[in-house]
Amino acid sequence: MTIDSLAVAVLILGLVVALLVIVVLALARQIGVLHTRLAPAGALMNTAGPEVGSAAPKLALQDIDGVSVNIGGTTSSSTLILFVSPTCPICKELVPVACSMARSDKLRLLFASDGGELPQHIEYIEKMGIETYSYLLSSELGLKFAAGKLPYAALIDSDGVLRSRGLVNSREHLESLVEAMLSGYDSLQDYLVKEQQLEQAS
Repeated sequence: MTIDSLAVAVLILGLVVALLVIVVLALARQIGVLHTRLAPAGALMNTAGPEVGSAAPKLALQDIDGVSVNIGGTTSSSTLILFVSPTCPICKELVPVACSMARSDKLRLLFASDGGELPQHIEYIEKMGIETYSYLLSSELGLKFAAGKLPYAALIDSDGVLRSRGLVNSREHLESLVEAMLSGYDSLQDYLVKEQQLEQAS
């Protein structure tokens, strides 16, 4: 190979590398734009059920052990209700997450269900290691909060106000309930919509 041929080869390689750098930068920019447009998903709230920001339904129930449990009204801490089922695979993944959140955020955690036989629930409680939490079997509770699909969660503050609720399919969804309460918005989606409106107005 002559010196001229080598110089041409190096020049071509240089152009290819420069072209690749431009392509990578363009892709990186597009990924950034896509990340901005695809906002994080919060709990999926349906239109049925009690309105977020209003007083939560008041119920006097008994848990699976016969202990009285009051829903709604003034309490010493915020209450997280997680509606689960022994046959729900996603619920099994979220139960440990809910327990961890209850400890870190100082929440009163209640588990709730309205289907299946009692022995099945007792076995589920033991398997998941949630004996220290109240476990409610109540179709009324599910109806009051419009828990049509599982896993579903509702968060009530210490003043008895429903702060957030919705279908929770992941850790991110469950954590968004607490974030919604702390931010003062009805949901993560509500926060994103209002923030976009503020940006457009400014």
